[in-house]
Amino acid sequence: MDVTIDITPHEHYLHVKVSGMANYENAVHFWKSIVEASEKYQCYRILGEQNLLNSVTTLEAFDHPALFKQLGITTKFQFAWVDNNPRTRDTTEFVYNVLANRAISTGRMFYDVETAKQWLLSKS
Repeated sequence: MDVTIDITPHEHYLHVKVSGMANYENAVHFWKSIVEASEKYQCYRILGEQNLLNSVTTLEAFDHPALFKQLGITTKFQFAWVDNNPRTRDTTEFVYNVLANRAISTGRMFYDVETAKQWLLSKS
C-alpha cells in the first residue's frame, strides 16, 4: 500500500489523516480502517484530513457508493472532511456529491480543520 493512515481517537470524534496515492485499492483499505476504528471506539463522527498526491478516477468515484454499502458505512457516520491538496479538492468534492446524492453518508467538505471540527461537534 502506498498510503499512510493515522486514526486518533478523541472524546467525541475520530481524527483521521490520510496521505499518499489515491486509487481504488487504497480507498478500500482506508475506508475499511475507518470502519474498524469506528466500531472499536463506538464513535461514528469522523474528522478527516487528506493530503493525497493524486485523485481517484471518475469511475472509482462512482464506485464509492457500492464500496460504502459493502463496508457498512451508512448515515450513522458523520464526516467533516478537509482536502489539503488544492489539485485534488474538486475530485474529493465530486466523490462527496456522489455519496450525498445517493443518501449513503452524512457530511460536509471544508477548507480548514478547525471549521470542520466545529461543525462536526455541533451535530447531535
